[in-house]
Amino acid sequence: MIARKGFTLVELLMVILILSILASILVPRFTSALDEAKIAKCDANWANLVRALELYAVDNDGDYPANQTEFDTNILRSITYFPYGEPTCPWDKDYEYVPATKTVTRHTSSDH
Repeated sequence: MIARKGFTLVELLMVILILSILASILVPRFTSALDEAKIAKCDANWANLVRALELYAVDNDGDYPANQTEFDTNILRSITYFPYGEPTCPWDKDYEYVPATKTVTRHTSSDH
């Protein structure tokens, strides 16, 4: 019997085929999980911003920021409300303050 010292071309092609099938199954699942994580981070940031806005009103006798600049300065970049740094959207969008409703815009999955 003759001893072989390698793989045949058919064996190598079968391994490549199997690996490509596995990759085509797993890659969409990983990208979906990444999108879900970004959405969860954005939702958590939004909830923290709303809480910070409420705390600001409590600290200032019920007064809310008058405009976006005041919101950015007194809440978003404040170490009082965010001691570990300002929250950032995973899609590099800005959180916008709406003075009329006294709330912060919420990014939804359709915005991204």
